[in-house]
Amino acid sequence: MKKILLILLVLLIIPVAVMGYFALPWIAIGVGLYRSPDPPMPEITYGEFPFRLVYELNGEIIVVEDVIICKFDGIGMDEGRGKHRKWTRRLASGNDRIILLEIDDTTSIRYTPGGEARYYMGDMEELEILGLDFDNRMSFAHIYDPNDDSLRSTIIPTDKLFEQYGIRLISWEPSPPIVNRFN
Repeated sequence: MKKILLILLVLLIIPVAVMGYFALPWIAIGVGLYRSPDPPMPEITYGEFPFRLVYELNGEIIVVEDVIICKFDGIGMDEGRGKHRKWTRRLASGNDRIILLEIDDTTSIRYTPGGEARYYMGDMEELEILGLDFDNRMSFAHIYDPNDDSLRSTIIPTDKLFEQYGIRLISWEPSPPIVNRFN
């Protein structure tokens, strides 16, 4: 009986030890993140940013005007950035992107206006470190095909956009980001 109990105990300890070996670093990271201080809170937590996009589709000039609405969404936490400010971004029209052309029932060419919410809300520190430039949005659009599991969205440069689909991006007039303070 003792021999069977010992075998069962060993068979139980081995999987627990293996799982612990692989889980311990993630548990340590999680505890460290949880215990780290929160980033400073933004003084301004909501903003509306009108924009205007003008493009040509097969010779027809189309003007899109909408408002990007940005809102502070609390503190997020991940192993890549640690604790960070979270922001949400949506369009006042209710759309998430501007559809330039419907190719078929599932595939479309879309233009995502502006940059990230943190750009508009003056939370630029991480964006500057990454070297991201959201002022230059006229250089591409996206082909979106929800049926293509390998690639959900393909970037298409403006020269190919015109050659292949007759779309020319004429102007992008965004609102400037705000100057925000963090306490």
